[in-house]
Amino acid sequence: MILRTLLFLFIFLPVIPVQADDDTPLREKPLFTPPLRIPIFLSSNFMELRTDHFHSGIDIKTQGMEGKKVYSIADGYISRIRISISGFGKAVYITHPNGYTSVYGHLSRLAKKISPVVKSAQYKQKSYTVDLFFTPEDFPVNKGEVIGYSGNTGNSFGPHLHFEIRDTQTEHPVNPLKFRFPVKDTVAPVFKRLLIYPATSETFINNTHGTKSFSTNATGHAYTLKQSQPVQVTGPVSLGIEVQDYLDGSHNRCGIYDLQVLFDGKLIYHIVMDEFSYSTTRYINTLMDYGEKIRNGRNIIRTYISPNNRLNIYRTAQDHGIIQPGDMVPHHIEIQASDVYGNTSHLSFSLVRVSPPLDQTTTQNNPESCSFMLWNRENRFSTIGCQGFIPENALYDTLCFHIQTFPRVNGSLSPVYQIHKPDIPLQRAFTLRIKPDSVAPYLTGKLLLASVDAKGNLSAAGGEWENGNITGQLRRFGSYTVALDTIPPEIIPRFKENSYDFSKAASVVFKIKDDFSGIKSYNGFIDDQWVLFEYEPKKDLIWYSFDPSRLDRNKMHQLRLEVTDGKDNQSVYHGKFYW
Repeated sequence: MILRTLLFLFIFLPVIPVQADDDTPLREKPLFTPPLRIPIFLSSNFMELRTDHFHSGIDIKTQGMEGKKVYSIADGYISRIRISISGFGKAVYITHPNGYTSVYGHLSRLAKKISPVVKSAQYKQKSYTVDLFFTPEDFPVNKGEVIGYSGNTGNSFGPHLHFEIRDTQTEHPVNPLKFRFPVKDTVAPVFKRLLIYPATSETFINNTHGTKSFSTNATGHAYTLKQSQPVQVTGPVSLGIEVQDYLDGSHNRCGIYDLQVLFDGKLIYHIVMDEFSYSTTRYINTLMDYGEKIRNGRNIIRTYISPNNRLNIYRTAQDHGIIQPGDMVPHHIEIQASDVYGNTSHLSFSLVRVSPPLDQTTTQNNPESCSFMLWNRENRFSTIGCQGFIPENALYDTLCFHIQTFPRVNGSLSPVYQIHKPDIPLQRAFTLRIKPDSVAPYLTGKLLLASVDAKGNLSAAGGEWENGNITGQLRRFGSYTVALDTIPPEIIPRFKENSYDFSKAASVVFKIKDDFSGIKSYNGFIDDQWVLFEYEPKKDLIWYSFDPSRLDRNKMHQLRLEVTDGKDNQSVYHGKFYW
């Protein structure tokens, strides 16, 4: 078993990309003006650990309100404007002549010189969501020019400005805090806990199987484990570090910049959060302990580098992050965590190799209870009523794969299939096909896959009818079944039904919601002409702001609002109003 495990760990491991350090001192970086004219306090910093992605910028607090003026940080031109109901919401991109592009996200509205062009494009495309690109001659901007106003649009859950700096040529986000913005940080990172993982099934940690968690004690910036004696291991291990950073004037937990592991004074592991590529951001799921993130919300950095890991943050990665004490004497481990301003904390402990306990036996994987799937191969699985395909490089590591079948739950139209474990991450989507119960032919288009939680509740997971099965592309393992959605969305006016006089109103507002497959599209028409409705999914609100340049005043108008869900169930509101 040891040989087989080590075979997977080392022979199949690719060469880890090691990136040279960016040693450019802060004082030599280009000087930008701040994007806001208020004290700069952060709620999130660069490359914080998020599920499925790194945080690509910094989140600047806007004093709990929207509408703060947002300024261009340097001369340049607006090269892109993206308006979306998700992501950055209303976002402006400015390309600067020094090789960088700045990004301003979650804006509530755009500057006056930009708004008419964007609205014209929305009407031309008949879509609130637009992605527009411009030349240097279209929208030149000066350093300190207002380009918009802070807000809470898109995937934002409180007023703030999401701010990024990207390398214009590569489009890689880089760390904004290296550009001399007035952010004060005198607080060193805080070590919360240490995890030690067995690298093989024969490894014991403190005479027990499985991962071991250790709490910490602090004396200033020096941390030790609450367990004072050396940690005992019987074989190779890797580490997991829960460490958080804080900045002056904020209680928000942020991510670190630099992490190093030293073994008897020798550097064996080193990562730097300087830059990343959007094409590799999902590999964060193998940098962190994904299971701990899903189960407990903890951000834990793992030193073990899985074979399918394409991140370029590693400066040093000896033995792919696995520690193998070669003798039975205590070895000193020191972990150093720093923020971008050089505030540093240290966690120290001892590790000693011991003989395996005589009264315990190792846990062998039973080859009959699972199927080994290689990360660099295509893999297929099947059971009665269910089939699946996992593409090459979808897994981060070789997997002992399980599939189980359970009885139907309320609302399901097939058995429930547990596809491996939800705490194991995927880099790429896998294909799942489930055969549903017999349904009337006219309902097959309303069938979809649904995930099933521990309480038996269903959530839409997509999928389409295909050759007698419901087939979908899924990014997470878990429990799935087939469900039916025939219920159209709700459209609820946010005004009195019998009130037709809007002559003094600025907008007409509706609440729209769908109980299962979700809102897929909407379109509003006044006097049979398409009009621009804005949609805020967080509040289930949709509204049209009366536009005198496109709507005649002092007359009755006919309003029609069409809302369609993910399975093409549609609701239509008809009404009239005076404006």
